[in-house]
Amino acid sequence: IWQRSASALKIFGPARICKTIKAAYSMGGAYEFEVKSMPHVCGTPDKPFVCEIVKSLEELPEGKDTPQVCGKDASGCRLAFDLGKSDIKTVAVKDNEVLY
Repeated sequence: IWQRSASALKIFGPARICKTIKAAYSMGGAYEFEVKSMPHVCGTPDKPFVCEIVKSLEELPEGKDTPQVCGKDASGCRLAFDLGKSDIKTVAVKDNEVLY
């Protein structure tokens, strides 16, 4: 939801799972914060976030993934961190040399 900046959610699959997801992405559900926040994040604060169960795969929107080429040049100074669920990983690189 946050990665794609979703203004709505369409789901398809086993009914029990879809109903559980729809309840989670509703007011009072586990993801109520996202339901309230995403309309503002997407620039549509007057349009409520809706989770819709569709009847077929054809009703789902087409994927719009576009691979991005990332450079391998690490010249200069770089810090990176990963706030994992159970640990935190960090790395410091200077001119292609890992310092930490």
